[in-house]
Amino acid sequence: MSGYPTQDTALNVETASSNEIADALSQLSRIAVLGDDWEFFDPQDPCTVHVIDKSAGQNIALQLIGAEFDLKRDAHTKNYYAIMKHGATTVLGPDHAPLRLFETDTYHDVFFAEGYLQALVNKCQQSLARAAHPYH
Repeated sequence: MSGYPTQDTALNVETASSNEIADALSQLSRIAVLGDDWEFFDPQDPCTVHVIDKSAGQNIALQLIGAEFDLKRDAHTKNYYAIMKHGATTVLGPDHAPLRLFETDTYHDVFFAEGYLQALVNKCQQSLARAAHPYH
């Protein structure tokens, strides 16, 4: 369990780093569809987060630039889930269906995860703005 958070903590997404927010997403692994570990591999790139599923040996890179998230409800299972979009284009998974990032039967949990995802997008946008205007 080295490297994983060992206790629940309150997280202020305004002051937390991207890595701290990614760690918070990792704590939501019980509702994660893609993987159980969210990481930024390149400290110079706050706009590409990797979702790792260690049991499947899979690593999916998600581009946060211009990302938006929608919360949906599955008509069949009645579960709530979060998907990612870039403009009008929905990010698709390997099965060519909308890529579900988190899914559970309670709206609250998916809503919480979506808030963390949006916080990562905000951190990415802030970083891009600082890079474009380094003296402001």
